[in-house]
Amino acid sequence: MKLQHTRREIKSIDLLPLINVVFLLILFVLVAGRPTTNHPQQIEVARSKVDMPYEATGLSVWLRSDDQFYLTGETPLTLGELAAHFSKKQVGGQGLTIELVADRRAHAKALLDFRQAMARAGVGEIRIKTEFYDNGEGPQ
Repeated sequence: MKLQHTRREIKSIDLLPLINVVFLLILFVLVAGRPTTNHPQQIEVARSKVDMPYEATGLSVWLRSDDQFYLTGETPLTLGELAAHFSKKQVGGQGLTIELVADRRAHAKALLDFRQAMARAGVGEIRIKTEFYDNGEGPQ
């Protein structure tokens, strides 16, 4: 009995397009997924010993060490301008939260004045963004 040997051709798979796609996906993730903060580099946030889960809000106010308030950019706003801005956006009526990114060198009076102005504007909740450290081992 004669066995017939069929010769199989081994087809090679061209992996170069797949490698290119994977490389582009890695680049996309590195660029688009880069963790960033939404505050300027000049602000050193306060430190906290309580670890709370971070929930970002769409409304951020920055309080720099010169006790000036900023929404975006380099133009400081007065508390009256901030209150008018948030009243116009109806933040209080929608139950939205304002995130305050305060420099640790800012004065407590500015924080208290901000809270009073936001209360007059109808804002119910303000979250202060802090840096977590445990048992005093964090940055000094």
